[in-house]
Amino acid sequence: MKYILPWGLIFSRVLSAPLVIYLAMLPDAWVGPAVVAIIWFALIGDILDGIIARYFGIATPLMRRADSIADLIFWLGVGTAIWLWRPEIFRPYLWWIRIALLMECFTYVVSFLKFGKELAAHAYSGKLLGIGILLGFTHLWWTGAPQWTLYMMLILANVSQLDRFGIAFSCPAGPQIPRALTMLGGLKKVYPSKNTSCFTGSKSAILEHQF
Repeated sequence: MKYILPWGLIFSRVLSAPLVIYLAMLPDAWVGPAVVAIIWFALIGDILDGIIARYFGIATPLMRRADSIADLIFWLGVGTAIWLWRPEIFRPYLWWIRIALLMECFTYVVSFLKFGKELAAHAYSGKLLGIGILLGFTHLWWTGAPQWTLYMMLILANVSQLDRFGIAFSCPAGPQIPRALTMLGGLKKVYPSKNTSCFTGSKSAILEHQF
């Protein structure tokens, strides 16, 4: 049971992605509020799976990696669904969306070529982007109108991708990181750590913002 709960919450986000895409193709007026409910359920599940795993002492590198992948699949599903539901919202911003996706691909390529695994940098820009995506998609699905939320998400997405790409490019591929890195989020000093690492599942170092 202790394994079923966190893994069930992780897989529920993966399964929610095609569900949201299916709902977006329905003409009913309740689709927007229904997707908002799914988004917030996924958020609560994303918070609880880590809490439950740490409480039972079953948090593993595999689970943390699966959690990150599930988040990516879910939010890509939500974005794809809103494109199918209201394509006119995104058409004027296609170039900015393409730039953000391209930078995401570059970050993964640099990370795998340099370290052999994906980067899991705990940057404040990524946390801010998560909040922006949550609020932005909630507003878009509830109202069906972009207004200021789409601008906010695109700006945060590109800033976060620049930050992650800079970390992946500058972070040395050693067991420890002996120097400081200056990124968009401020001065990140690097300390040896066994708790939170630069890479998912490794015990190399922790990146912390110092202002």
